[in-house]
Amino acid sequence: MTDDILADSPLGLGSSQELINGLEADEHRHELAERLIRRLSVKDHNAIYEMISAKAYFGGILIAILALFYWIFISSADDSLDTGVSILGTLSFPDVAIAVMALGLLSALFRDYSRELGHLFPSLVSGVMIIVCGFYAVEPLVYGFVSNDLEAQTALWRSARLGLLWGGVTYCAHYLVDAFLLYWLKQFCANHDINISSVEESVAHEHLSAD
Repeated sequence: MTDDILADSPLGLGSSQELINGLEADEHRHELAERLIRRLSVKDHNAIYEMISAKAYFGGILIAILALFYWIFISSADDSLDTGVSILGTLSFPDVAIAVMALGLLSALFRDYSRELGHLFPSLVSGVMIIVCGFYAVEPLVYGFVSNDLEAQTALWRSARLGLLWGGVTYCAHYLVDAFLLYWLKQFCANHDINISSVEESVAHEHLSAD
């Protein structure tokens, strides 16, 4: 019935197809909004403002901590740049630390992006990046215990620092992605006059009916 009405419209078939595509895209955005409300446990509009502020706040704190950590414990440290050069890209230790931060951040961003939108390729890229980060983090230990390039204590300290950077950027990415998604959710609900509390009530009613 809907197709017949659209086909008879004076705008023509091309415009009808564009309208259908627009309706489908809008339906997907509504589904994404409901999924975000459930996953992030958004109770109402006041809560979403507080959550955006909190997520961005902790994300900024982690960025500052990571920058200070890199400056104090890596760039200003007395590590010899000529020892323990990575076989993957022939990077020195400070360069490896930057690579771990960049790849770890992008990996977490791609993974969260794929989780929310259901896309395959970002998760694939994220998995590759995680393997590379893991290789960089473990590589100093291998040098320290199976070769004479690094002392065992130096190798352990390098791997520990790389692991901390990797974990830090991963948590930072989660906070930043959640803050961005919450901001999008706030704008979407405002533009479509969606009451978040009513959505939560309908979701709870569905759970009760299912039980």
